This record gives sequence, structure tokens and C-alpha cells, in this order.
Amino acid sequence: MKNKGFTLLELLVVIVLIGIILVLAVPSIRDTITGDTLKKTSRQLIGLERKLRAEAVQDQIDYLLCFDLSDSSYWVVASDMTSEKQSEIKKNKQKLPSGAKILDIVDAQGNKKSADEVRIKFGKNNVCSPTVIHLGADEDKMTIVISPFLGITDVYDKYIDIVKISTDQDIPAFR
Repeated sequence: MKNKGFTLLELLVVIVLIGIILVLAVPSIRDTITGDTLKKTSRQLIGLERKLRAEAVQDQIDYLLCFDLSDSSYWVVASDMTSEKQSEIKKNKQKLPSGAKILDIVDAQGNKKSADEVRIKFGKNNVCSPTVIHLGADEDKMTIVISPFLGITDVYDKYIDIVKISTDQDIPAFR
């Protein structure tokens, strides 16, 4: 009569192999499942930017993406809204994902704002204000460069200091 089963040595080898696979796989799976805060924030802002460009052309109305840098929140208003309606929308502003914050925003002239309110205009002619948004979460930093004409948004996985955004060639001037 033959015994059918596994030896203790075979079971130990399988357990060790499973342990090695888990040690190698868990960090990448964890990042995929939980999602990196800055990447999630940048995808959210880029999606919003593309949506506003398209809606501005479609509706033939200028839209303004407004940021409150003190609490890393944002809201969208149309240029033809009354100030009362804009104030009402501002009361229901949305926050960036937990842990993410806006470090500063740089306009086309190189003016860097790290407090107060900033507005980015998305025009009905498919042109927007050239803008650089610096995001931070813990020790990580990210730079989003919104181009005025092409509808292309560049994302960098670090803080890139940009002196002035070139509106002629759509190329940022790095410091």
C-alpha cells in the first residue's frame, strides 16, 4: 500500500517559495491597489483640464478652474455666471485626494503663488492659460505643466522650477 501525500520537506519548499513570491509582489500590488496619491491627483487634474477644454469649445463659453491654495481645493465656474452663482459654487468646492496638496502655481509670466486663490482660464477658442502646478504629498513632489495651445499636459515626478512658460513654442523654460 502506497502512502499518498506530501513529505514535510516538500511542504516547506512550497511555503518558502510562496513567501519569496509574496515578498517580491506585495509592494507593487500595494501601490497598485492603494494608488499613489500624487499620481491619482495628477490624473484627476489632467482629466479635469481636458474636460474643461472640450466643454469650453463645445459650449462656446470660457471656463475658469479655480484653486484655493490654502486648503488645496478647487471648483469650476463659467465666465458668464453671476458673482452670486460663482460664490455658491465655491461653497461646494472639492478637495484634492487625502494627503495631496498644491505647493504653488506658476503663471505664464513666472509669477509663483503659494497662497490665496488662482484661476486658470480655458477659452472657447481651445486656448488656456499656460500654467505650472506643483503638487506635494509627504516627501514626494510632482509638476504638471499645462500647455496653452496643444492640449498636451506634461507631468514630471519631481519639483521642476520653471522660470517662464513659453507661449510661442509651448516649451517650459527650466531653471
